[in-house]
Amino acid sequence: MALAGQMESGRPRSIPSLRWWIGGILFASTVINYIDRQTLSILAPYLKQDYHWTNVDYANIAIAFRIAYSVGQTVCGRLMDRVGTRRGLTISVTWYSIVSLLTSLANGLSSFALFRFLLGAGESANWPGASKAVSEWFPKRERDWPLRCTTAAHPWAVRSRLS
Repeated sequence: MALAGQMESGRPRSIPSLRWWIGGILFASTVINYIDRQTLSILAPYLKQDYHWTNVDYANIAIAFRIAYSVGQTVCGRLMDRVGTRRGLTISVTWYSIVSLLTSLANGLSSFALFRFLLGAGESANWPGASKAVSEWFPKRERDWPLRCTTAAHPWAVRSRLS
């Protein structure tokens, strides 16, 4: 009976812990983001040997990612404001997932640099999107913990790399 009353009023039923699920998803997304970022450095010795890259060649690939990431943070922050956090993060995760898969098609320095650039562009939306999601879903008195969890995802990703 109460459920029918809620449906008649046109308001959806609230889920009290939904924001914590969202915080957990943001944490997981950040861990994946960091693991994705570290994959090239783990594979670098093998890729340098197979593709005959110099340290300068590898550095150029790493720089391509960093340029896209740093520029992308500003662009993606505006994207989040324009299309909304849910849609913006969905676009971002879809983008960097597809680019990660397509990276397997890279066959040389230029294509690796291009895919790393595209990966940096997609992953750069994680921080503005996570910050915006936390500000939308958590009251001010509870925002510090989910932001710390999202920031703490970095050591988790590093630990998974070392194990």
